[in-house]
Amino acid sequence: MDEKNGLPERPARLAGNALIWQAVQMGGVKAISLLRILVLARLLTPLDFGLVAIGTTAMGFLLNVTNFGMIPALVQGEETDEDQYNAAWTIGITRSLLIAAAMIAAAPLIATIFAEPRAVTIIRIVALNPVVEAISSIKLARLNRNLLFKPLSLLRLADVSVDAVVSIAVAMLFGIWGLVAGMLAGTATAAVGSYFLAPHRPRLFFEREAVRPLIRFGRWIFITSLIVMVGSYVLRIVISRQLGAAGLGLYFLAAQLAFLPAEVAGQMVGNVAFPLYSRLQNDIAQATRVFRAILTSLAALLFPICALIIVLAPSLTRDLLGPNWEGTQPIIQVLALVTMIGIFGEAVAPVLKGYGQPYRITLIELIQSTMIISLVWILTERFGLVGAALSWLPAVSLSQFLSAHFIRQILHQPFSGLRRPIMAVLVITGVSAAIAGAAHFLIPGLVGVALGAALAALAAGGLLWISDRRFSLGFMRNLVWAFPQIAAFVGVPSVD
Repeated sequence: MDEKNGLPERPARLAGNALIWQAVQMGGVKAISLLRILVLARLLTPLDFGLVAIGTTAMGFLLNVTNFGMIPALVQGEETDEDQYNAAWTIGITRSLLIAAAMIAAAPLIATIFAEPRAVTIIRIVALNPVVEAISSIKLARLNRNLLFKPLSLLRLADVSVDAVVSIAVAMLFGIWGLVAGMLAGTATAAVGSYFLAPHRPRLFFEREAVRPLIRFGRWIFITSLIVMVGSYVLRIVISRQLGAAGLGLYFLAAQLAFLPAEVAGQMVGNVAFPLYSRLQNDIAQATRVFRAILTSLAALLFPICALIIVLAPSLTRDLLGPNWEGTQPIIQVLALVTMIGIFGEAVAPVLKGYGQPYRITLIELIQSTMIISLVWILTERFGLVGAALSWLPAVSLSQFLSAHFIRQILHQPFSGLRRPIMAVLVITGVSAAIAGAAHFLIPGLVGVALGAALAALAAGGLLWISDRRFSLGFMRNLVWAFPQIAAFVGVPSVD
């Protein structure tokens, strides 16, 4: 037992290593993905992105409406046997084959729904991706449960690297097909690599008793996925029908850029925090400390990044994306603000899942998606693509209040002592954004963007360190409590 930090030494050390590897993964993945997007934006058109977005939207919808939550259930469960792993793998294979068949058969109907008949062939090729993904080793779930994130990170980096290389190479010769070829190549790389990193000899197996405990937890994951995808699906249908496939392409790319910080929060922290909270179900005090540490860390990291995106969005669209992407600036800015508001919810979701209460996430997503669906048609008709982005603001804002209500029922005084550090982060975010804006104003173009981003990062990091030392805001203390291995890695001494 780690007496000073109140957490068993082994889980603490594993959590620290896991978060380090998640940071490596996310940094690499997002850098590669951003480079891929910027290069492909020069090679392809908004119409190309829009057509592929129709295919991936249809695929994502069917994946989510058939997502029985097998993987999260395997991660959350304390005792899982081989029969349950094989049953989960069998369900995954069966599900992917049904999805592929449905997409291939319904491709003309899906294209009609989006008012874009040119998407039929794209939809049918994209349908192969779930089948390739489902072949992967189911024992990856055990690595996740045990917080062994190094192999998972290496696998994900290989996936996106192959995707980027193949996408760009094929796009230079065959245009839009680069996006499809890269997706399939990346997924195939991950599927093959999974058996080297998580060896398993799968077999087709299905028994009701083996599946029942997984279904009990996973049914709420299924319902949540269904709600999220209905909201996303309706949003994209409205954009495509009112503004065409090119308009959908503009929104799709803008959302990818603006939601990058949210993906960092969900994947880097959420993937580690979920199994960690599962291990802390009987230790409310330590779980509360971890929650405070994660929330303040997310705010300190992502608030300045989101503010930077908002300030530099005009130059990003003009100088990096090019004239084909004119009009994405306000969409990126609104969605970056949505990301800032939603950071709190990203910290709450792993607690609800880890404590076996995914039904509360379902309720949050139901309210949020219902509001988006209610607002998107009206706002898009009146304000165009900006209206589609604006529909997120009230929905995400309301969901944060509901998240706060739920977290108070699980943890003991979860917000105690957070007012001062969060206020400090907001002030530092404003200062760093002003520095970035001033640098870009004085030196227009890409050089100004790079200089502004670098100065803003240095200012944010320096001010966070100074304010923590000067006003005892607890950033370092919370880091030590939650992840002592990371504290040792960066040279921070332990505290009582």
